[in-house]
Amino acid sequence: MKQMTFLVMLAVSLGIAAGACAPGWKQTPHDRMFQREAVKPIPRVPERRPTSDWWDHGLQLIVRPIGRALSPGRWISGAMGGRAARDVNDLGQVPDSDWFENRISRRTMTVDEAFRGPTQTTGPAVGPLFVISGKVDGATAGFVVRDRDGITWYLKLDPPASPELSTSAEVIASRLLWMAGYHVTEIHAIDIEARRFLLDPKAKTKDRYGRKIPLTPLALDRLLRPLNTDKAGRIRVLVSRQPDGVVLGPFDYRGLDPDDANDKIPHEHRRSLRALWVFSAWLNNTDTRNQNSLDVFRPVDPAKPDGPGMIRHYLLDFGNSLGATGTGEKIAESGFEYIFDWRVIASNLFAVGLRTTRYQRLRRSPYRSVGIFEAKAFQPHDWRPTFPNPAFEECTRSDTFWAASVLARIQPDHIRAAVSAGRYHEDGATTHVVQTLLERRRKMLVYGFTGFLEIDQPRARGHVLIVDDLRAIGGLPNTGPLRYKVRWNRTRRADRELAHGTVNTTTPDRATIHDTGEASVAHAGVLGEVQIDLSSTLAALQREAGFADDPFITVELTRTRLSAQIHLRVVGDTLLPISLDR
Repeated sequence: MKQMTFLVMLAVSLGIAAGACAPGWKQTPHDRMFQREAVKPIPRVPERRPTSDWWDHGLQLIVRPIGRALSPGRWISGAMGGRAARDVNDLGQVPDSDWFENRISRRTMTVDEAFRGPTQTTGPAVGPLFVISGKVDGATAGFVVRDRDGITWYLKLDPPASPELSTSAEVIASRLLWMAGYHVTEIHAIDIEARRFLLDPKAKTKDRYGRKIPLTPLALDRLLRPLNTDKAGRIRVLVSRQPDGVVLGPFDYRGLDPDDANDKIPHEHRRSLRALWVFSAWLNNTDTRNQNSLDVFRPVDPAKPDGPGMIRHYLLDFGNSLGATGTGEKIAESGFEYIFDWRVIASNLFAVGLRTTRYQRLRRSPYRSVGIFEAKAFQPHDWRPTFPNPAFEECTRSDTFWAASVLARIQPDHIRAAVSAGRYHEDGATTHVVQTLLERRRKMLVYGFTGFLEIDQPRARGHVLIVDDLRAIGGLPNTGPLRYKVRWNRTRRADRELAHGTVNTTTPDRATIHDTGEASVAHAGVLGEVQIDLSSTLAALQREAGFADDPFITVELTRTRLSAQIHLRVVGDTLLPISLDR
């Protein structure tokens, strides 16, 4: 009996050891390209306390930089490339979630979609707009209205000296971030007749001490009077629709939300938040604080608003994008330095006042509606928001590459459509913004792809392996042919090469998107698509002894000393990509 027990234990031990020899991607479930994070409804609406903006400023500008500088673990982690993001599957993609939804990464998007972005309507319903609250003073004056359909809209105004500056920037940024995959609210830049605003008798505002006081007709008139109106008496406003659900307040770019049972990944370790810096730098959106985010509880059954539901996480307030701020044009150093930058302070101290910077050569923009928004001095690795962002600081090179792969899919025609939604009226403004965004995109792609083979999204059509050549999709110059090797990836035995070859790829200057009625066809569906037919290889491999027990192959792609490995499972005469190693 003891001998039998020993033999059973020995067999189990050998089985475990044999399994341990197999690579992890053979043992884990085979992920799809884009799946959705598993979530369960939260039983009830969480209670939220508003965060302190002043506390967050002090924490990010002073406390955390000192802590990071004195932390040995931080230096060691940085030297090793940083900690890997935790919301990533085996194919290097970020799953869909209430934080991020793959849009342009999943399918070709039309010009019309780029123009409309997240909008589902044309703005507030016709008729009176009842002002229910307002912010008369401050950098971003505005008010909240309710239209005749009962929908709440938040209205923001341009600084009187800079018409269209902030409103256009916010519309453009919202469209492009929505295409990338972030959740943003419905936003429009429209002209509204001032006579449509009617003051609700219960309307409130806040005084200089933060106390709620009645919003009077005189105060509302004082807010509207200095604004630029056209010949028809209309004023330019930015209207954003309140998302459906219960507004909870901003989220934090660091840590977990104890009220959200689905929040299991610290926010600074989400690739979607880490790599947001790539899109923020591209758009020069320098105000990426907690306060410019929003959590909304969305009930499973809209008829039961207090019942179970999930929390969706939105990005808000892009009025500090491009060359704009809430008070007017950006100053030259915006995007180059934190508002309190220890690195700059130390450099200036040791340089004894002799240090010069790239932004010192910048000049005032010729377009009042654009502000200082340029691409010549812009360098991705040196870009800084106004306040440090804890998620951005955790970003690794792999996170940056992923964001660049998304950015590459936003084509020039998409950018032109998004900018046209900003409705610039100043001659030359639209062209300037488009050209600047294209050049900043080019620089960001070059930076993001450095050190990586620019292939992405392995998939199969039967026995044909398909990958995307990101250089071609992003319009970057071709750096040479793509070489491949196919080998049988055998567990506990040496791999055996099965085939090799070369794929010649070409890189067109740009992709052109053609509208064809309801649907649109883009060359991006074929642009950069690399196909490798492995039918003869698989036919020969099927006859190999032991292949049925270990049906895995690896395709190694190489270009200019950069390589990536795609691991696939053979299922009959078809291929199933299961992992991508860069």
